Amino acid sequence: LYPAIIAGLASVLFLPLQLFMSYSSCVVLTSVLLNNTLFYINSLMLFKLSRLFGLSETKSYQAALLYTLNPASIFLTVGYTESLFSFFVILGLLLREADSQFYFFCFSLATGVRSNGLSLVFFILYDHILTMIKSGNVLIVNLVCMVVQACISVAPFFWFQNHLYELYCTDQANASLWCESGISYGHIQAKYWGVGVFKYWQLKQIPNFLLAAPMFILVVTILVQWALNQFHNFKDLRANYAHTEYSNMRFLFHVCNFQLAGYAHLGVLTLLALCTMHVQVVTRFLVANCPYLFLYCTKLGKNGSRLVLCYFVVYCVVGTVVHSTFYPWT
Repeated sequence: LYPAIIAGLASVLFLPLQLFMSYSSCVVLTSVLLNNTLFYINSLMLFKLSRLFGLSETKSYQAALLYTLNPASIFLTVGYTESLFSFFVILGLLLREADSQFYFFCFSLATGVRSNGLSLVFFILYDHILTMIKSGNVLIVNLVCMVVQACISVAPFFWFQNHLYELYCTDQANASLWCESGISYGHIQAKYWGVGVFKYWQLKQIPNFLLAAPMFILVVTILVQWALNQFHNFKDLRANYAHTEYSNMRFLFHVCNFQLAGYAHLGVLTLLALCTMHVQVVTRFLVANCPYLFLYCTKLGKNGSRLVLCYFVVYCVVGTVVHSTFYPWT
């Protein structure tokens, strides 16, 4: 989706610029202008998301500020897909917080930009399962809606895989090795990027683990703090609701409610990055995939927030310099 949008803008909206520069230069300029515009819009939407999430105006402003200074900001302002992907993710979560039933369309568009969008189907499944658990009934209409919305959300990924299959697998004599499975993504990552479970856990990769360590520490801190708070809330509220008909599972969902999905999504993606990915990309991976991360950072207390701000500013500045000089970064 991202290349199509850039090509369309460069060929139509910015056509007059081609009188002064080559088409390739126009494409680069278009991508930078689009990403910086989306970066600004994303910060505004994150402020709105924070308010709907229940944060005060001050905390919401802090969350938006952290987003603008995030440690992967260089990837959101240059010609990468993260900014457009983040736009659809934040917009989808914004609609979800506003109780709109059509947020899955945004998740579908996000999946059309990056395959990471597949993880967003978790929110769809969670919301429908939560509704059924809280109501105590499993209705056919709920199941049908859940399946349809989930399929629409992941459809762009499988459409693109089918497109690649038609390009590279119809000629059996010259078919690629991944054609038997029909999915190119895993094969390409394993063969050319060395991606796989614990494949990156090597002594020579220790510097990259150290580079990614602040983000892992931040996420663990957020999740532990939230889990402890929920444990205390569960004990206190369970006594108050002892007279109700809630089962333990239904009561757990009642207490955790809407926000559990965001924490679970953040935790699962962090674990996935730690065990299967090039760990140094965890920073931009989580920044683009988990906008709730910035909201959670505002709940770490005064000292915690200061440490987070220092981490963000240092990585923002250093990352901009290092990436611009073609050295590897997050």
